[in-house]
Amino acid sequence: MQNSIQPVVSLPEPILRLLEKVWRWGVDRARKKARVKARSGEWPHRLPVPVISLGNITVGGTGKTPTVLALAKAWKARGGHPGILSRGYRSERGGESGSELAGNDEFRLLQEKLPDVPHFQHKDRTHAGQLMLTQHPHIDLILLDDGFQHRKLHRDLNILLCDARDPFGGGYCLPLGRLREPVDGVSRADHVLLTRSERCSAEWLDQVKSYFEQMHPGLPVDSSSTDIRGFCTLSGDDFSVENLGTCMAFSAIGEPDGFLHTLKSAGITPRHEVRFPDHHSYKARDLESLIQQADDHHCESLVCTAKDAVKVVKLPLSESVTARIKVLEIELDFPVETILDRIQGDQFHRDA
Repeated sequence: MQNSIQPVVSLPEPILRLLEKVWRWGVDRARKKARVKARSGEWPHRLPVPVISLGNITVGGTGKTPTVLALAKAWKARGGHPGILSRGYRSERGGESGSELAGNDEFRLLQEKLPDVPHFQHKDRTHAGQLMLTQHPHIDLILLDDGFQHRKLHRDLNILLCDARDPFGGGYCLPLGRLREPVDGVSRADHVLLTRSERCSAEWLDQVKSYFEQMHPGLPVDSSSTDIRGFCTLSGDDFSVENLGTCMAFSAIGEPDGFLHTLKSAGITPRHEVRFPDHHSYKARDLESLIQQADDHHCESLVCTAKDAVKVVKLPLSESVTARIKVLEIELDFPVETILDRIQGDQFHRDA
């Protein structure tokens, strides 16, 4: 896999290369700190229940939230009681499930889909985990969302999610590429999921898996694909795609191209599309603008993702506007049970 420059900001290449060296220096310092803490026994902190961490080695969306959702649902189906820990990037304030003001987009979505699963967000995830277990002692599994670079907390299974189309973000660290850390960080993974694999050829997937096998022999690497469950209204009622009519799409997510691709794979080609920045906080004026654009392009419906819907539904919208907004519901297809078997079988107990 050859490196390719994929700058996340528009700057001259010499400056980007200099900044990438600075970023790598910062990562190296953080890694050295983690090793020192591990040798002294200060890190990682161990919670009394198994922890599955899910995270990226690149910036941008790789499907962490639907993966967490699938694992939590599957654990509940086994009779278990999962809890979720996350950093809460761009959250209104750190919090726990049950507070409508607490948490970010992912928090709200998971709270809606898993209302009985405790979810604590805090930058100190060890403290949050201890607090969650104190308040919810029945929890027997913790899912650590976006935890791959969080070295303070022990995890029993470290799952790395990589976009199958470009697993290493061009091969360069930020801001020259999209890597959060150099690719040797893959060595900390216990399991790799190649997300959005439905957008790759079988030959390419085989090549990517072979590359991981060469880098880290024996590391399990599985594909994860996005399936469409259907559409629903903002109130959660099922909606038939046959009644969608002409539509436009809008989103504020990390990988809007994936949203558009999923729609097109269902035979839906929006006449118009609007992209907001990731984690954008929708205002009433945004919806007014979207409705106007929909009218200008003669669109009957406006389609968004579930992550957008949990924010839009909080706005003071008229019934006529609410009726025009439809939500794409997706689910992931990956070996959920295989992953949970590794935890339930007590096969993994990492020391760092």
